[in-house]
Amino acid sequence: MFKNAGDFSRLNVPKKQIKCYVKESFPHFLVTDDYFYVACYFTKKAVDEFKSKYSNMNITDLKSRVIMITDWTLEMNRVNSADVFTSYGGLEVKLIVRSFKPNPGEKDKVVLSRHPVNLYRDDEMKTLIQNYTHSCLSFSVQIVKDDLPDISKMSAKDGVGKGVVSFAAGNSYNGWGFKDGKTPTVDINSIFKQEKGADALKRLHAPVNPGGKVKVLGPSKKSKAIKKTKGADTRKLVEKINKFTPNQANKTAKKSTSKFTKVPQLPSPGGDKHAGTTDHTSMKEFQKMIQFLKNKGKSGLGKRGKGSVSSKIPAGKKSKGRP
Repeated sequence: MFKNAGDFSRLNVPKKQIKCYVKESFPHFLVTDDYFYVACYFTKKAVDEFKSKYSNMNITDLKSRVIMITDWTLEMNRVNSADVFTSYGGLEVKLIVRSFKPNPGEKDKVVLSRHPVNLYRDDEMKTLIQNYTHSCLSFSVQIVKDDLPDISKMSAKDGVGKGVVSFAAGNSYNGWGFKDGKTPTVDINSIFKQEKGADALKRLHAPVNPGGKVKVLGPSKKSKAIKKTKGADTRKLVEKINKFTPNQANKTAKKSTSKFTKVPQLPSPGGDKHAGTTDHTSMKEFQKMIQFLKNKGKSGLGKRGKGSVSSKIPAGKKSKGRP
């Protein structure tokens, strides 16, 4: 196609059927030979014929199936490669499908042995397109070189357009020597709408989160604990928070009863009872107990003679330790 300036009629290519694998059927219909993939462009005749013969099948559901392209042609077109990824350098050779059908006997999905790549990302293909563009540019310059203005004779009053070559307007080169293909094709979105309805296409293209707003799921009633505050309400909220927040710098802060500023300590036990100490008994009180038991006539206590406790321990004298 590039060597023959986009003229398909000059190609010595036999019009054989093309058996290919459908890599993707929507939003682009891509077919591959297990090495490279290209896009298919269907004519209205091809779509109507397929729907009439295979009414139980959708074109947009042919992914991972094998199809037979029985009638086809190639056309070269100028495109914007920033928008059309199956192109390079502003050029695309389109595979125009005029008739196709599912591969006979092919019911199960086929698994490829390798991952096919875009034909227009192949180094050999890109070099071919660059070479074709260069040849067109060289030819254009050869034709107009005698008409180029002599810069040495140009004055300051001459406009800048005087030196602009006609085949290079701005950043877009328009000096290719081929005619764009004009065969009308059906947009894949239109095929999808015809097969599955406009609502299905609308839902498919609808943004996941329209407007970029976060949608909060929860109870319909607003929580009383969350309120919008502005101006004076904000100051009241801050004062309320400070009031119930422990803070030594804030005199109005309520002190927490669950914290100790100093660990309490008990004094060591002494001879007498003291507040905050453990309960212990002195010798004086012990003697009072002995006297109480004597008065009650209890046998054995306080009547042991020389070995009695009262005779050995002087009255009123305190013991160094506990009894």
